[in-house]
Amino acid sequence: MSLSRTLVPISILFLACAPTDDEAAVQEAPAEPAAETSVTSEDPIALAMSAAPEGIAAGATIMQFNAAGELEELRAGTNGWLCLPDENPAGPGDNPICLDAAWQAWFAAFQAGETPQIAGIGMSYMLQGGPAASNADPFAMEPPEGADWLWDGPHIMVIAPDPAMFDAFPTEHGAGGPYVMWAGTPYAHLMVPTTVE
Repeated sequence: MSLSRTLVPISILFLACAPTDDEAAVQEAPAEPAAETSVTSEDPIALAMSAAPEGIAAGATIMQFNAAGELEELRAGTNGWLCLPDENPAGPGDNPICLDAAWQAWFAAFQAGETPQIAGIGMSYMLQGGPAASNADPFAMEPPEGADWLWDGPHIMVIAPDPAMFDAFPTEHGAGGPYVMWAGTPYAHLMVPTTVE
């Protein structure tokens, strides 16, 4: 995962996605999408919804980054989830993501360069997979010179109030199962493949 650090009006995330009462195989690859889908950026709502199970995506707020790098709402939601058709417009391919309320707060803190205040377990989905510039540096906007983007197949991501909860997991990309991304930083989270090859 490589969430864009484009400046975003953070209040939009919470006004548009405030919770209501309704409440991969990891692989190294060249610059090719980690998962194939017939959904494209020509239908951004469908693309955003492809990131999560239908039961979540159907009620999610859908937003996307506009040309100015700001989030704009495409569809209001009812369940507190936020889905984007591309979480990193600067990276390769379309990388849809869906975030629960805890991840939305994490995202807002990341955008602001602040330490996220994580009150509970949070989950986000990237069922189409996606790229990362670095498994160690949260703010890397592209891979080091001569290196390729890191690619992950379909996966979920988990955050927790205490990153030490993830200490039993490896920190190497491509570990063949769940692993910690951005270990040792305030943005550490667990990457959990949803398919096995």
